[in-house]
Amino acid sequence: MSHRLLFTLGLLSLLPYLAALGLGDLRKHTLEFEVAFFAAFALYAAACALALRLKTFSRGEIIVAFALAGVMGGLLVFARPTLSDDMYRYVWDGRVQAQGLSPYRYPPDAPELRHLRENKIWKYINRKSAITVYPPAAEMAYAILWRIAPDNVRVFQVAMLGGALAGGVALVGLLRAANQSPVHIIIYLWSPLLIFETAHSAHVDGLLLPLLIGAWWARLKERDKLLGVLLGLATAMKLYPLLLLPALWRPADKRARWQMPLTFGLTLALCYLPYTLTSGAGVLGFLPKYFTERFNLGLAGWLIPLFEKYQFDLNRGILWLTLGALALISLYFILRPASNGLAAIRRSVWLIGAFTLLTQNLFSWYMLWLLPLIALFLQPGKLFGLRLDGWTGWFWFCGLVGLSYTFFIIWRPVPWALAAQFWPLYALLLMDLARRLHLRLQTLTRDFRFQVEND
Repeated sequence: MSHRLLFTLGLLSLLPYLAALGLGDLRKHTLEFEVAFFAAFALYAAACALALRLKTFSRGEIIVAFALAGVMGGLLVFARPTLSDDMYRYVWDGRVQAQGLSPYRYPPDAPELRHLRENKIWKYINRKSAITVYPPAAEMAYAILWRIAPDNVRVFQVAMLGGALAGGVALVGLLRAANQSPVHIIIYLWSPLLIFETAHSAHVDGLLLPLLIGAWWARLKERDKLLGVLLGLATAMKLYPLLLLPALWRPADKRARWQMPLTFGLTLALCYLPYTLTSGAGVLGFLPKYFTERFNLGLAGWLIPLFEKYQFDLNRGILWLTLGALALISLYFILRPASNGLAAIRRSVWLIGAFTLLTQNLFSWYMLWLLPLIALFLQPGKLFGLRLDGWTGWFWFCGLVGLSYTFFIIWRPVPWALAAQFWPLYALLLMDLARRLHLRLQTLTRDFRFQVEND
């Protein structure tokens, strides 16, 4: 009966995606989109709470879960991407490379590229005066997809959805390796965040996910060379997986201590090499200027008045604070290595969390790399069927971050939407911290009593 109810919720989830498909331009119909998104998220949350209580999940049921995810995303593939115009830059970069030019050499509005402009793609490109920000593995993917189907937006959408589903296949293997039920794949596959950001917006994070999940699986299996290659490719696809290097490093085995970082560095260097030879330092593209932008700030937003009061450089202050927090966490992980592979994977959330809360530019699709971890570590409990802990906080945040699109209503961040996104997360993280401190205090008290009684 529970399995039937689970798949009934999956079928009902198709309705919000059909509604979103019928809206057309989602920027012009932001409120209607938000209704569709959160209707899908409510059904998804119910499905996740139910899935966490199921003890069995057959191979046939896994296939059905994938099929439903494919249909959810397949509906959105028929809509032109409107929530984000990043994908049009992907297509443009693919076109530029098809002409034998480096995407890091000229911005789209450069006179040298005038002959490539047309109305189908050109008019939707953002930052026409900026050189591309995307790393080399992403650029290689754009070049391949453009050659398969020149200027075909839908092919890019299908590719990113396909990457997300391939990540799901890898996640099933990771779940089994971690002795978790494959039913947890529902938490990843049916997430509205995953569906909208890959099938609709075609963000390249869809291609990142199978690489990143594969890297976590390799860490669990202690396959250091494979971990280095996959994490290197993931970093060459979207840069931010670089943050996970200290958490996933395995220094305990002296013979294998340097295998992962060396293969990581070699893979990353080989990806950059062909573009560096033609563009030099230009391969950084728009990245340095990117750190001057601000959108959807979490804790970093609280620091702005403080920086302004003491006349600190705002962008530099937030950047150094973020880097400092990440450096401290990384140093702790290096000095106190994880006891096993699963603990190392769990540590990833500390680096992802610090980046999420302190970065000055947080878009909803940046949270996609959290979904596989949530699928691994989310637990059943009393809060709408979920446990009162940090993982539940991140689960809800990966839905509530959809409120960031209320930006399109007034073309600036909406204060109540910011509060609605972050405050539930803060509350659950603090509750989790309090619980851990309480347990730690109980342990210390018990040990002290034991010592006193035996003296």
